[in-house]
Amino acid sequence: MAGAFVSASVGVLNPLLTKLSALVEGEYKLLKSVKKDIIFLRNEPSVVEIDPRLPALYEEVERLVGIDGPREKIIKWIMTKGKPLEQRKVVSIVGLGGLGKTTLANEVYKTIQGDFKCITFVSISRTPNIRKILVDMLKGLGSNGDVSEDEQNLISHLRGFLKDKRYLIVVDDIWDIGAWKVVNCAFPENNLGSIIITTTRNTAVAEACSRTTSEGYLHSMQPLEEQDSQRLFYRRAFNSESCCPPHLEDISHAIISKCRGLPLAIISIASLLSIKPDTEDQWMQVHNSIGVTLNSDVEVRKILMLSYNDLPYPLKNCLLYLSMYPEDYVIDRQELIWRWIAEGFIIEAKGKTREQVGENYFNELINRSLIQPVYIQYDGRASCCRVHDIVLDLIISLSTGQNFVTIVHEQQHWSSFKKIRRTWFPSNGTDNRIVKEITNNCSHVRSLFFDSPKPEQIPQFKKCHALRVLVLDGCMSLESQHINSLTYLFQLKYLKLNVANVTEMPKDIGRLQQLETLIIRGGGHVNEINIPSSVCRLQKLERLIVDYPMRLPDEIGFLQALEMLSLFYNIEYSIKCLQELRRLTRLRYLRIRTPFGGDVARFERYKDAFYMTLDELGKNSLQSLHVHVTTKFSDTLMDSCCSSAPGLRELSTSGVGISKLSEQMVSLSNLAYLVIFYNTRSNDQKDINLLGCIPKLLYLKVIFPQGWEDGLTVGCGGFPCLKELMFRHSRLHWLLFEPGAMPKLQRLSIELFAQKAASNLGFEQSFVHLSSLQHLIVVLDCSDATTRDVKALEDAIRNVASIQTRCLTLEILRRYEDEMVKEDEEEQLKGSTEGGGTEEHHIQ
Repeated sequence: MAGAFVSASVGVLNPLLTKLSALVEGEYKLLKSVKKDIIFLRNEPSVVEIDPRLPALYEEVERLVGIDGPREKIIKWIMTKGKPLEQRKVVSIVGLGGLGKTTLANEVYKTIQGDFKCITFVSISRTPNIRKILVDMLKGLGSNGDVSEDEQNLISHLRGFLKDKRYLIVVDDIWDIGAWKVVNCAFPENNLGSIIITTTRNTAVAEACSRTTSEGYLHSMQPLEEQDSQRLFYRRAFNSESCCPPHLEDISHAIISKCRGLPLAIISIASLLSIKPDTEDQWMQVHNSIGVTLNSDVEVRKILMLSYNDLPYPLKNCLLYLSMYPEDYVIDRQELIWRWIAEGFIIEAKGKTREQVGENYFNELINRSLIQPVYIQYDGRASCCRVHDIVLDLIISLSTGQNFVTIVHEQQHWSSFKKIRRTWFPSNGTDNRIVKEITNNCSHVRSLFFDSPKPEQIPQFKKCHALRVLVLDGCMSLESQHINSLTYLFQLKYLKLNVANVTEMPKDIGRLQQLETLIIRGGGHVNEINIPSSVCRLQKLERLIVDYPMRLPDEIGFLQALEMLSLFYNIEYSIKCLQELRRLTRLRYLRIRTPFGGDVARFERYKDAFYMTLDELGKNSLQSLHVHVTTKFSDTLMDSCCSSAPGLRELSTSGVGISKLSEQMVSLSNLAYLVIFYNTRSNDQKDINLLGCIPKLLYLKVIFPQGWEDGLTVGCGGFPCLKELMFRHSRLHWLLFEPGAMPKLQRLSIELFAQKAASNLGFEQSFVHLSSLQHLIVVLDCSDATTRDVKALEDAIRNVASIQTRCLTLEILRRYEDEMVKEDEEEQLKGSTEGGGTEEHHIQ
């Protein structure tokens, strides 16, 4: 009897014990996660910077996967000179995600682009918007056609535009044969030796592309060899190509073996392990979490899932938010961080603003190789980022599973649109019924993105009670009345409008009391937009960015929280508004376009008011100043900038050239970024020497509106901290670097006047003195130059680049090729100089 009772009791308790065990395990995992988040927040460094090894690591991937060999092989095949009328060629590059297909295509594209009349690079993606792709092609090729046409007319327009031109087009990331067939219709067979390069993960698609013409070629990407895989893994995990702690050698080789030579998998797992304790147990846990082998995108996702699970909770939200962006989208760093802030993912930490915390989160995701940096700036920050296709697949899967983001598909049933948190409507003509169904159920929506919506698709925003982030992009057909209901979005913190026909913001915009960021872009808009006086009630507004004429109210000084202001200011506007800017004591960033002109007396009053405002702002928080003037301010502008704001970190002046630099510039002891228009043709070496004395200058861009038309010498000890230098429209005859000049320069972009530079050859040898140079971009102005001149100059520059002791990326571009001396004219010139005197130019 007792035994039966015990048996019955155990039978009843077993299911309860199982459930209790599961609950305890769940709570334990939750506590571990919370503990990890607390440790992360407690130990978070004041500044998280991008690991400086990462950009070099991505370049190393390009080298290891064998970019050079395949690039030269493809170029040799497609650029072989055949008959006078050469048939169009198609190259298809195929391979798994993360093997470097796009990188290879881009390398070929950059190398041969100078031989083609029309060039462009477009991405297709998994859910192609054919019309947008065709429009992008038209714009990229330089056509001025009507982009509002339907697909059939766009294809006809493209064929007509390309029929008599030799073209080079890269079609990246094709997922199905149908999309290729449609896009291929736009490429005429004109027997001019045109080239099309495609990339895909699908072998059947690659074969279909290469079979389009009898001149088809297929290149299959290969994974890394074992030795190269190890070098890449060691560099990321241990910061050394060959050294590994002895106790981790075996487990490292086991992990590398599982990655099957896939660079994305190797970098991702090595990035994760680089922040783990270097104990064998920790690494064994990671090893055991990976599948047997990685031979598909699904298996690579397992590694990425490990990296995701290792993220603290705040960073998980930030990463998942990126599923709001389309495939292959280049995401602006600043705008992304502002959206994270608006969503509440980021809160202020001790001694750090929310933007600084957001910057740390952004850099942490880069360091973990979950997002890829796009263009590392002079200060080590990435201006943008991109999400790899496989990572995007993962976060979309996670986001939809958690109802974090809703991805809109035409096939979805209306029941899937209940309780939506975040969504975006792509520019692919989303069915109006779907848009209406979603916007009728938007009471829980926190972020809403529209890309090129029709006016009838814009909802009445009264129902969007929880909306924090609203983006209306590409709204070329929207007018002022379509956005009036915005004033009911009482929780809105971030508003971006890209509009062309809106001339007036809603009168009650001041009701948006939570608004922190307001961005209004015009997409080529030339009309003025009126901002009502109620905007001055937005006491939490920190960023106001408008890129076309905007009439601000006189009470602008009431926006006491404003830290960033970008505006277009006209002399016809009230002078009081300009004076009111002085009250913005928290303003850190000011970009102002000032088309002053007309009445001289009025102009002088406005100029004085502007300088007084600048003087007041400079005493407070101003760190970045960008001024564009379209009427001559004389050289007092630079003097005023230097004397009024000695604490500036960024200074940019444009529109009107400066004929003489201010000696006060040396006093700008914190200046790291400088852009100036230098409006003189005389060789005033003193001004260059003056710039070289600014102690902390990291980035310098000098634009010569009239051309320099002479040579320059950079002396020893000049520009001690400079990392990036750009000379635009300079038409330099030569550029000489003395030993010890610019010791930290990494990126140099110059324009040479080929005709004169070719007769001054020898100066390019001084480039070897730039001991830190990594990127060299040389633009050749070919006007009035002979083919012989241009080729000699290109060969000399390539020769110098080849003998650099460190790896140097070189780009040589030509401008004004149609103004070069023709071959018959060149022979006449040669004949006319024979027997006559010659003039020699030597650079000492």
